[in-house]
Amino acid sequence: MGNLKISALLLFAMATLHCGISESMDYIEGNCNEVIKLPCKATDRTTTYRYAMWYKMKDIPIIKRKKREYTNYTNSTSFFLGENETLEVHNVQPSDSGEYKCYLAADVGSQNYYSFIKLNVSASECLDVSTVYPSTTNPVYCPVVEELTVHWAVIGLSLFSMAKIILCIVAVGQARTIAKNGRWSDNN
Repeated sequence: MGNLKISALLLFAMATLHCGISESMDYIEGNCNEVIKLPCKATDRTTTYRYAMWYKMKDIPIIKRKKREYTNYTNSTSFFLGENETLEVHNVQPSDSGEYKCYLAADVGSQNYYSFIKLNVSASECLDVSTVYPSTTNPVYCPVVEELTVHWAVIGLSLFSMAKIILCIVAVGQARTIAKNGRWSDNN
């Protein structure tokens, strides 16, 4: 019965830990051909970083600013970085809808920061004003190395610690049974 209470307590602790570290996501609505500004909330947590980078759908790089140099990873000219690393999307289309990630790479020994924001562009009354030119070039691919965040490290270490605690409880219970009966028993 005691093990059941401990298991319930551990499950509650894990649920609390998970809810405590989950981040909420901001949501922005837009209409076709507007200029939409997606704020980087990570700049609220730090002012010192090596570079800022925006991704679409977590791992597709869009634009990067390192010092005063910009790198655009798309063939589109509709993405710009504004003040406080705000991503400006010009002439938005429904295809621009999705989840965006602002990533601030910290100096060595410091913590990286990131924030997420979701954009939804309404398809009603949408006219495509862009000119499409045939292209034979392959899009630039930038491999993304996702760094281990503190949140995931805490979750992993917490799960590992809880597994150790559960194994210790079971081992102590079996040791008590052996000490009491003088033999090993699978019933307890």
